[in-house]
Amino acid sequence: MTSASKLKTKLQIGSIDAHELRTLLKQMGWRLDRTRGSHEVWINGARSFVLATHTKDLKPYQIKGARTLLLSEDQSDG
Repeated sequence: MTSASKLKTKLQIGSIDAHELRTLLKQMGWRLDRTRGSHEVWINGARSFVLATHTKDLKPYQIKGARTLLLSEDQSDG
């Protein structure tokens, strides 16, 4: 299994795919709340993140949103 630190690095440089992002979300304590079509809603406490998985590749805005959410969360934990 890929380590969280490797996935965080891939997220930072923008080369992460949808499967890897799902793995990272799970490793960081997020859980899949619901799915409707190709949209997944992930939650962690009161926060949510919508992952649109139309293809394996993620759109730049999705990577940017995940980077902002997950890496800032990582900074606030440590």
